Amino acid sequence: MTRTPQSVRLGKTQVRSTPDGQISAYDALAALGLEGSPERLQEIVEQHGLEPRLHNFGKGREPVLGYGDFVTLSFALETPEARRWRGKARDLLRRYLEGDIQLAAEVAERSPSPEHRRWLSARLESVEARKRFMSTVARHGGEGSIYREVSSLSNRSVLQMDSGEFRRKRRVKNTRDGMSAAELLRLSYLETATAQAIEAKGVRGNEQILRLHKQKAEVERRLWEEEPDPAS
Repeated sequence: MTRTPQSVRLGKTQVRSTPDGQISAYDALAALGLEGSPERLQEIVEQHGLEPRLHNFGKGREPVLGYGDFVTLSFALETPEARRWRGKARDLLRRYLEGDIQLAAEVAERSPSPEHRRWLSARLESVEARKRFMSTVARHGGEGSIYREVSSLSNRSVLQMDSGEFRRKRRVKNTRDGMSAAELLRLSYLETATAQAIEAKGVRGNEQILRLHKQKAEVERRLWEEEPDPAS
């Protein structure tokens, strides 16, 4: 049975795509206003130093390009379609710099992976939990090195290693970017629990805050070992 290939919309053109995120080279040329023929593709590939892979969409193997290749061509070509993509790129950069949260939502909706959307949700929750935690620490007399110390303790409790080692192992620049959704949820829960305990107990100053956070981290670590599902 012949399977219908996956597809994505690029502008006004429906472009066939592979499960690992490549797109039909012929369809990509059409989306950029060029003839999608083997001869035209060979000319473009040689001119711009691209290296297409091959994929079978159901009628034999044909060349595919990455999205990075598509962006490269959209900035290099002078077709009306390519110029429209450059205009869209300028608009996207502006929205990114402005912190337009709707842009994040649009990107998330384009993702075919529910797991990736769950990760994004956990990532955003971790940001809010960290802000609430640090704000609580500040209101209760925390100052100086306490912010670095509680952050280090949080990360060690959840990751079982320091942030530097974690970033090297997972090859990321930002610790949270390398965490799984489960790790992000655990981090959010720990910092929220400590913030609530600080408020409830009325502790003040670096020493008391750090001591309380160590206690909460140890309690939560034992609970996580007994019940590995953070959603529980």
